Amino acid sequence: MKVSTRYKVTINLVAWSIGLMLLIPLLGLIMTSVRPFDEIVNGWWNLRNAHFIIDNYVSVWDAGFWKNILNSILIATVATVIPILIAGMAAYGFTSFSFPIKTMLFLTLVAIQVVPQQAVIVPLLRLFRDLHLYDQYYGIILVHTAFALPWTIFFLRNFFMSIPKDYEEAARIDGLSDVGIYFKVILPIAMPAVISVAVVQFIFVWQDLFFAITLLRPEKWPVSAGVTQFISRYNPNWGQLTAAGVLAILVPITVYIVLQKYYMRGVSGGIKG
Repeated sequence: MKVSTRYKVTINLVAWSIGLMLLIPLLGLIMTSVRPFDEIVNGWWNLRNAHFIIDNYVSVWDAGFWKNILNSILIATVATVIPILIAGMAAYGFTSFSFPIKTMLFLTLVAIQVVPQQAVIVPLLRLFRDLHLYDQYYGIILVHTAFALPWTIFFLRNFFMSIPKDYEEAARIDGLSDVGIYFKVILPIAMPAVISVAVVQFIFVWQDLFFAITLLRPEKWPVSAGVTQFISRYNPNWGQLTAAGVLAILVPITVYIVLQKYYMRGVSGGIKG
C-alpha cells in the first residue's frame, strides 16, 4: 500500500471515528426524549424492554415551547439578513475603493472581534434602559448585528479579494455603476461566501443564551433560553428537557444540511482569500 493511500485511509478512519463519537451525545438526547423516566434512569443505552413514547414532545409543545421556536426564527432570521446586507457592501468598499483611513478602519474591525460579550453587557444594559430597548426584539437584533459586522466584513472581504478584477473592469466598460457591479457581478459570484456567513450567523444567533436571558423577558425568550423552563433545582424533567433540546436543534440542522454544499465552498474561498 502506497504512503499516500495509507495516509488517506488513516485520515478517513480518524474522521469517521470522531464523527461517530460526536453522534453519541445526539443519540442519547433523542433516546432520552422518547422513553419514560423510569427507563432512562438505568441508562438510555439499555434497550431491554424499551418503550418509546411521544408524551414528552406533547408536554413541551403544550407548555408553549413553540413560542420560543417562533421567537428564535424571528430573531435569528432578521439578525442574519441585516448584517449580511451591510457587511457585503462594506467588504466590497474595502476591496474596491481607496480612502484615507481604510487600513486603520479595517484593523479596528479585526480588533473588535476579540471583544467578549461579557465585557460590554453593563454599558449595554444602561444603553438599553435609556433608549427603551430592553425586552424588544429589535433591541437584541441590533446587538447581534453589531457583533456580527466585524467578522462578516472580514470574511467577505477575504472572499471578494479572490475575485479577479477583470470582472469589475469588464462591467465598467459595459457602463455599470459601482452599485450595479456589486449587485450584478460581485454578489452572484460571492454567493457561496454569503451563504456561508448566513449559516454561521444564523446558528450563532440561534444558540445564543447570554444576550437572550439578559436583554429579554421570559415571554420573548428564544429556544436557547426557553429550554431552561424545564429545569428545576431538585427534580429536572429529563424527558421534557431533552425533547425541548431535540426541537431546538431541528431548525439549525435543517439549515446546515440544505446549504451545506454552498457553505463548504464559501468557507474554502473565504479562508484562501
